[in-house]
Amino acid sequence: MTYRVHWRLLGRDNRLLDSGEIDNGFEDRRAALQVLGAFLHQFAVWDRNEEDGTWRARRAADADLVVQISLAKHTAVESDMMPAMWTTRQSAGPSLRP
Repeated sequence: MTYRVHWRLLGRDNRLLDSGEIDNGFEDRRAALQVLGAFLHQFAVWDRNEEDGTWRARRAADADLVVQISLAKHTAVESDMMPAMWTTRQSAGPSLRP
């Protein structure tokens, strides 16, 4: 099981402007929280929303842009562990054979 740190950049009226993930996951919760903490310390103002478990960060108290950060457990599903060629479905299109 890995932990993922996701971020979302929100504008006025919580409009989604961009989103992504920090690195590609972390082996344990402690490592993910350390990265999350280092990320938050770049901002002058940040807090935690207890209702949904996310963190919100701003460059200043009156800033229009907000970064919302969340921490999520990620369990590998079988298709994540198999090569992509094995998980693709055969199309019903024309055959490649003459």
